[in-house]
Amino acid sequence: MPSPAEGRPGENTRFVCFGLTGLLRYPEFFTQPEVAETAAWCVDWLDRHQVEHGWPEVAGIDDTSLHQTALAVLALSRLRDALTALGPGLALPGGTDTSALASRVEPLIGHGLAGLLYHRRPSGAWGWRTYVDTEPSPSKTALVAAAAGNRHRHLEGGSRTRAQPQEVGGVHGRPQMLCPAQIVTEAGQWLLRNHHRWETFVEDDKDVQGTAWEHMAYALGVRGVLHAGGSPHDRRLARAWRLMNNLWDAEAGLWNEPGASGQRATVRAAYYTVTAYEEARLRIGRLSMAEADGSAAGPVAGRLEEAPPALREISLMRDGRQITMSTVEASAACAVSQRLFDLAVLLHHAPGGLAVPQIAAALHVASSSVPKYVQRLNLAVADAFGGTPVKLVVSRQVTDGGGLVSGYALAAGADRLKTGDLTPSRTPGQTN
Repeated sequence: MPSPAEGRPGENTRFVCFGLTGLLRYPEFFTQPEVAETAAWCVDWLDRHQVEHGWPEVAGIDDTSLHQTALAVLALSRLRDALTALGPGLALPGGTDTSALASRVEPLIGHGLAGLLYHRRPSGAWGWRTYVDTEPSPSKTALVAAAAGNRHRHLEGGSRTRAQPQEVGGVHGRPQMLCPAQIVTEAGQWLLRNHHRWETFVEDDKDVQGTAWEHMAYALGVRGVLHAGGSPHDRRLARAWRLMNNLWDAEAGLWNEPGASGQRATVRAAYYTVTAYEEARLRIGRLSMAEADGSAAGPVAGRLEEAPPALREISLMRDGRQITMSTVEASAACAVSQRLFDLAVLLHHAPGGLAVPQIAAALHVASSSVPKYVQRLNLAVADAFGGTPVKLVVSRQVTDGGGLVSGYALAAGADRLKTGDLTPSRTPGQTN
């Protein structure tokens, strides 16, 4: 391994991490002199060049890079696992032993992980840089979730019942204490909710100086979801799987990158694609029979099953029959048919909800058709949010004739509802 003074590999944190990760792919060779001594050199380098919240892109600067810090935590975690497997006190070439080297590695992992968690967003994601006003980054969210997940599995020895809460989000001045499993799961949930932002894309990393660096977001996102407990069969991963399959270059024996410069086979694309497939292989081995055939209940099988994101605000505008909505993380708008817009307006005027016959009478449709229109309205809303299962209308038991009957209401959280001109210009239900 070149020293930092000898050029690019030693000056850039990621190359030290890539080298260390590669050396540990076959831990049975770790006791070979060249391997053990080079791994110790990497630990020395990372120890010398750590900054306040992790590691920089390039040695000698003070700005923490989320990308480099996540890579460092992942590489050091792999080294720690190799040392643990060898057992305590085993002499290593270069005059050290497994216990002495492990005692240096563990604080570095803790340092990097604390810095990563410090920059976590309330949404469960991480930004593309450490500054709080940058956009959330799917690639860095996936990388950091993988780093946090590896750390958690080591501390708990495969059990999630004794997880100690960690402080997250200090950069916002409102730190929380969350269990590591929750941190990883919420990152996976964010990736699934925002799958349209990464499922067919690469992500340019402006944090990397002096070279163009693109993250294979489509592969990292899949890996992040699966690492957090998602199912490989989740329909929201379908486009990413299809893309990876189509990017295989049989002649080159590698996967292509779908970057702006045109498809080209690269080791980088191959590496991250293989990590996604490998995570899927491991995940499939843990699936229940229901999950394996795609019949598991709920929007997401496994730990990532969650309630759809709640709407915080809705605006109904008669002009153009437009519905504008926002959740805690995103905003969207959709134009719907007259009948679907009438349905939304009708429920807006009935905060407690309406029974199915009442809705049918107001819209001049059969009672059996009401669920169909509710479904169409919710599908239009979900499409506006890029496939995220946000619901505008929900089922509700309502009072009708002195008893409780099935009905519908606007979703909870839609209490902050703004309206434009909703003065009826005709009887609802006259047109489709």
